[in-house]
Amino acid sequence: MNERAISLLEQMLAEQKKQTGLLEQIATQNLALIEALGDDQAAGAAVPMTYLSGAPVRDAG
Repeated sequence: MNERAISLLEQMLAEQKKQTGLLEQIATQNLALIEALGDDQAAGAAVPMTYLSGAPVRDAG
């Protein structure tokens, strides 16, 4: 392989490593969010009476 091809492959590898790091960070944050939501449900969070649109929730309670 010539030097140009090697350089491009090294750049691609560096970018893939950055991407992998970001994906791991997203996964960690998602896990923390899921755990927080689970804790919220376990604490007996109130059932919402309306959707975000303001429409009433059927069978909310």
